[in-house]
Amino acid sequence: MKLSSDQLELQDLVRRFFADAVPSEYLRKRMASGTRRDDSLYASLSQLGLEEGFGGSEASFGFAELSVVAEEVGRSLFPEPVLERLLGDTLLPRMISEAARAPLMKLGMRSAFAPSHGSKLSVNKKKGVVSGDISWSFGVEGADRIFAPVCDGSKSGYIAFSLTQPGIVVTPTTSLDLTMPLSQIVLRNANALFFDDADSALVEDLIEIVKASEVYGITARVIEMTTEYVKTREQFSVPLGAFQAVQQRLADGYAASESLGALCRFAAWSVEGSPRQRRLTARAAVSHAAEVGPLVCESAIQCHGGIGFTWEYDLHLLLRRAKVIQAGFSLNGERAEELIRRAKASAS
Repeated sequence: MKLSSDQLELQDLVRRFFADAVPSEYLRKRMASGTRRDDSLYASLSQLGLEEGFGGSEASFGFAELSVVAEEVGRSLFPEPVLERLLGDTLLPRMISEAARAPLMKLGMRSAFAPSHGSKLSVNKKKGVVSGDISWSFGVEGADRIFAPVCDGSKSGYIAFSLTQPGIVVTPTTSLDLTMPLSQIVLRNANALFFDDADSALVEDLIEIVKASEVYGITARVIEMTTEYVKTREQFSVPLGAFQAVQQRLADGYAASESLGALCRFAAWSVEGSPRQRRLTARAAVSHAAEVGPLVCESAIQCHGGIGFTWEYDLHLLLRRAKVIQAGFSLNGERAEELIRRAKASAS
């Protein structure tokens, strides 16, 4: 799906800001210093007015615009949880049921998200508490509430709980993705907000589409990097791009990236444009992202030859982000079966 003129303007604004604010040199200095949160970067980001655009009294952006921002986050490897904040702080409070809105706001204002995999939480709905651990999660630095998946017997759903209440221990943890800090959370009898089926599905679908869109931004970036490289790097006195094997590999990567982009944009549109298709498109987008994201990055590294494997080159950083999202949001057996069922129902 094509972006509207307003969405293209937003894309250009965010892309230029990210390019100036987080160049490769900044990311590498941050990695070397072990910085987990940069308040000055947040201050600069606030000047763009994204929070007002997505959640202010005169909000002009919807979820489709958030997916555009997600693409640019992936492209730039933006190292702060801006997507988690915009989704959890501004959009979700507008979109969930009225019954859940007030209890959610009482948990705090700054949001983090646990991935679909990695949570081992036991729930007690009668007492409204949850215990267990979340082995890794995004955006916990500076957050005061988190959205997390739970499984109650054979039924899955989503909860939210305050990170500042007693009985919760948050510990920074290492990650394959060196540009995005992750945290482990251990909780014991923590008070939680249990979303109903409709709100749980909404939370899950939206974070999956956001992460799939982020992977699309990653793949688009590596294809652009590789295309420019094979135009100028010569082997046997001819550009690498003149070799058919390189052309075919690059063409396959481009096709995979663009198919992912089309699917992500359709999924983002379906949130408001066709809610009946939202769950199917969200599942399809995140499934495709988990499959092709790392593959496109790995193929791009191969096309670069020896330099593609070096620490100094940025391709491995993009691959690392794609692999972490794959680990957190790829479909397990149950979720894959649901995707198949919905696809069959849609076709019939």
